Amino acid sequence: MGRRPAAVGKAIEGNGPHPDGRRERSRSSRRRIIEAMMDLIAGGNINPSAANVAERAGVGLRTVFRHFDDKESIYREMNEILWQAYAPVIQAPFQSNDWREQLFELIERRASVYEEIAPFRIASSIQRFSSPVLMETYRRMIEQERANLERILPDHIRSDSDRARSILLATSFGSWRLFRHDEELSARETVDVIKQLLRDILDQIGS
Repeated sequence: MGRRPAAVGKAIEGNGPHPDGRRERSRSSRRRIIEAMMDLIAGGNINPSAANVAERAGVGLRTVFRHFDDKESIYREMNEILWQAYAPVIQAPFQSNDWREQLFELIERRASVYEEIAPFRIASSIQRFSSPVLMETYRRMIEQERANLERILPDHIRSDSDRARSILLATSFGSWRLFRHDEELSARETVDVIKQLLRDILDQIGS
C-alpha cells in the first residue's frame, strides 16, 4: 500500500484550475482534503479521523468541516472519484464476441482495477457497518458487479443459479483478495489461479 493511484489523482484534478481565483482556492483546499483522505487510506489507515485528514492536507480542522459536513460527505465524494477513475475500464466493450472469452477478459479487467482500489475497497468493507454511505456504496457495487457478469452469461447459465453463483464467486473481489493478499501471490499468479478456477467451472458446465 502507498499513495493513491494515478487514475484517482487525475479524477480528483478534474478539468483543471477554475478561472475564478477565490473559487480555485476553495476548490484547492477541498481537493487537498480528499487527497489526504485517500492517501491515508492507501497508506493503511482504514479509518482516518478528521484531525488526521487536516494534518495530512495541511489545513486547519475548521477548514475540513467548512468543506465537508461530516465524514460521510467525504466518503460520498471519494466514492464518486473512484467511479470516475475506473468506470471507463469497467464499462469498456469486450474484444471477443464469445461469452467464455469475455469472462476471461473480465477477470483481467477486474484484476487491474482491484490492484489499484484494494485499500479503498477493504476500508469501505470494514467501515460500512458504521457508515450508511459506505453500506449503500458496497451494496450498489456488489449489484453492479453481478449485473455486469449477467450481461455476459447466456440465458441457460443465468437460469442455473448454482452455476451462475460459482462464476460470480470466481470473478469476485473476495476471491482476488484471498489469493492476492491472504495467499500473497503476485498479481499475475492471482489472475492465473482465478482463470484456472473459472476453467474448471466452465468444464463442468459443458457447451
